[in-house]
Amino acid sequence: MKIPKITVLAFCLSSACATICSGPDASPNWYGSYGYPPWFTRYDDENCPQKYSMSKCEQSAVMMDGSTTFATNDLDEEVCTVNGDCFTTKQNCNDNMVCADLLSLKAELKEGGHNIVCRHEKTYWQQYMGEVLYCHAQANCITDPMVEPSQRQMQPFGYQNAQAFTEAFSDMGIPIDSVYSSPFTRCSDHADLFTSEVPNEPVWELMYMGGAAEVTNYYNITPGIKPNALKWQAFNIRNFAGKKPKDGFNNVMVTHGFNIKLGFGLPLDEGYCIVLKPEDSLPSLAESIGEIAVGDQVFTFDEDAYPVDAIARMSAESANLMQMCSDIQANSVDSITTLMNYDADGDMKVSKEEFVSSRDGLSNAVESFEFIKLLQPTGLLFSPDTLSSSTIDLGQFVHMNWGWRNRRTISYPWRTILENTMGSGGSTTLERLESFDQANYVLTALLNTLENDDKYPTLAEMERILIECDTSELSTEESESLNECSMKTNLGGSGGDWYYPLGPGDGGAASTQNETSYGSKLTYPSIYEPDFYESKYTKVAKCLVIGGEVEIGELITNMGCTMEIKPECEEKKETEEVGKSKKSKELKKSKESKKPKTSKRV
Repeated sequence: MKIPKITVLAFCLSSACATICSGPDASPNWYGSYGYPPWFTRYDDENCPQKYSMSKCEQSAVMMDGSTTFATNDLDEEVCTVNGDCFTTKQNCNDNMVCADLLSLKAELKEGGHNIVCRHEKTYWQQYMGEVLYCHAQANCITDPMVEPSQRQMQPFGYQNAQAFTEAFSDMGIPIDSVYSSPFTRCSDHADLFTSEVPNEPVWELMYMGGAAEVTNYYNITPGIKPNALKWQAFNIRNFAGKKPKDGFNNVMVTHGFNIKLGFGLPLDEGYCIVLKPEDSLPSLAESIGEIAVGDQVFTFDEDAYPVDAIARMSAESANLMQMCSDIQANSVDSITTLMNYDADGDMKVSKEEFVSSRDGLSNAVESFEFIKLLQPTGLLFSPDTLSSSTIDLGQFVHMNWGWRNRRTISYPWRTILENTMGSGGSTTLERLESFDQANYVLTALLNTLENDDKYPTLAEMERILIECDTSELSTEESESLNECSMKTNLGGSGGDWYYPLGPGDGGAASTQNETSYGSKLTYPSIYEPDFYESKYTKVAKCLVIGGEVEIGELITNMGCTMEIKPECEEKKETEEVGKSKKSKELKKSKESKKPKTSKRV
């Protein structure tokens, strides 16, 4: 029996290359300890980093005693002992996608050679305990068709999101050869949406390891304990995903979060995929690992299975965003977004050299470049202190996909768009291009403003006038109109038809009923609004109006919104009428208080 020789093997020195991720024998969660709060802004690297860093996920936890007090390790990270003092909960993800990365990934997928391993789409989490207590316990989730309804099923948002993802792949011509899935219906239903001519094939290599007894029964593993099922299925997915697709094509595999995490150390939320590329320039898994004993059975790796190169983690929205970026790039000459004119090489990024050469000798060109870089959100995946990007991204989508599960039963997901300069999309190329221009109009107006290099000579002066202005100078109506328009165009409401929000499992009841569930106080609130992020684009929009650089009506219209501003005389008239009405009521009240009081006769 051979002993595994390699767990993580870097095969190139360039930072643009990914990392071979094949996992140790027991396949624990490579990312680290489970004990994280349900939100995170940590910046440490994953143990299986991807070539394109578009998403980052962690496993959260909830303490058994109902508190939010976690122990800390030597790195000052919050940790806990799973099933000892805490339960694992939701896979939480931060997404920070830019058009340049999405388009590079699209080009690689068009060439083929990848296994796209997905966790099934969004499900009814209230069905979790029914599945665990019924078909898991009876070990017949798959072997008895009569109990299929007891499985946790995909819910409508899951179907719609999966459909949008697969349609985008089809429209972009990304070649798919074979589609495989776990036998569980939530996976096979998802995989069926990828297939057109070739039907999905359910395989036990992708079978849910959570149904441990059914796995050990199927493979005749003794003793039939859960650790043996977890190991066997971790090796199964590693072996299966390590096989190369047909030349020029990609394969799709829809399975479960547990299987992916224990197989490759990559936590994924529902609807996320990891793009893996078998690397046949390295020894096969049969040669490097060979055989591993699991109970009384021996798992044998195949000669045609190889270590996999982790390319990218794709969120449920990423395929639609990729299609939007592709349309924008292909039709850039029709865009009115000024920055598009600066992108000389068409890579959806603007370098300092491209920017400065496009500013026609303006003395503040370098400072303007640095100011616009300052506006772009960066902190969800990487520490702002370590960023050294030398480009401005054309098209950025920053997304928070958090939440938790109360004692592994009731699900409380939170999904929020924090910033979006790709646009809200549309059903046609023209609509997608128009929404991109609307999402970037604040930047277009800003670039026009910064042409006044006498008024804006330095970065400090730009920040003082265009970010730190006194927004109280706006009327309430103006401020609310800009906030609402930013919400629709760039922030939480900018998803469009392709974005499927998923609110708290209790409909928000816990947040309005003293944070309790079935009489027990919840550890975390059922609704969470991020208080650590404020859009700088919205601040700039307000400062441009206050400084008289752009009319508010023009700005809002070009952002794709409408606003009805009442004439100043009408506002004054209404104010006077309100004042008269208030004075009349006070006078009436005063007269009534002076009337002699009479008593009723009994």
